[in-house]
Amino acid sequence: MRVFKEEQRFNQWWLIVICTISGIWILLNLDLFQGFSENLSISKLLGAALGLFICIGIFMVKMHTKIDKSGVKVWFSPFRFTKKSFRWNELENAHTRKYRPISEFGGWGIRIFRKHKAYNVKGDKGIQLKTKEGKFFLIGTQQTQNADRVINRYFKNSEE
Repeated sequence: MRVFKEEQRFNQWWLIVICTISGIWILLNLDLFQGFSENLSISKLLGAALGLFICIGIFMVKMHTKIDKSGVKVWFSPFRFTKKSFRWNELENAHTRKYRPISEFGGWGIRIFRKHKAYNVKGDKGIQLKTKEGKFFLIGTQQTQNADRVINRYFKNSEE
């Protein structure tokens, strides 16, 4: 395997339940099931629109990971400003590992915890990178074996 590519979404069952309950609560607060009332204010509409936008937006976000001969790249679409790239010669270490998302990073998403940063969407397995500057970056993955194959192909060879 020469290139590792992975796309992940926030599609956990518990997240779907939370957003569904939130969406129903928002709609009930708007009195849509009883017809529009005169009490419907602009602030209620804006709050409802924002809440629904956030819930729908969570499911539209995708995390992309690519590992190839140039290095490791990760980003969340549609947010291009989240793109991170690591060239092999900038890395002191690269490997996959099991981690504890809540106790190590406070959950999932774009996480910053002291010298450690993480991009993760779900699960408890990731690609651990350590730069020569001593910074740590973890990228969540659901495909540790495929990621390991490509890391071992390029990272071990780039050190020689």
